[in-house]
Amino acid sequence: MKRHQIFSSTYYNSLDVRERPLLLTIDHLAMELVGEGDGKKEKLVAHFKEPGSKLLVVSPTKFDAIALIAKSDDTEDFPGVKVVLEAGKAQFQGKLVDCVNIRPPRSPKRMVTSEPTPSKPPAPAVAEVEADFDDEIEF
Repeated sequence: MKRHQIFSSTYYNSLDVRERPLLLTIDHLAMELVGEGDGKKEKLVAHFKEPGSKLLVVSPTKFDAIALIAKSDDTEDFPGVKVVLEAGKAQFQGKLVDCVNIRPPRSPKRMVTSEPTPSKPPAPAVAEVEADFDDEIEF
């Protein structure tokens, strides 16, 4: 077993989405104490509807991503919004580190029609040229 499997966290981190993105539905958000000992701070935390899901500490960047998906910057409008958590990179103290990015779910791909699509587009129609033009050029 790996360290993160033995000492699992209550909150999503980059290791949780390294293998594959997670599609989750927001249940609610609440201000909660996050951290340990004297380092505890009150932060916004997202709770999800899916059984067994972890919590997500919502940074200002993550808040903005959810607000764009929800088309609202009011947390009252966030419940029921589907989000995808995926692996990403972010600058932290001058270094590029692994992080959790939030994006909207992708729409399903369009169904393929039974008609085969042509490999080449049809040639554009050629405009007819008047026959009375004199194309001969004398030098």
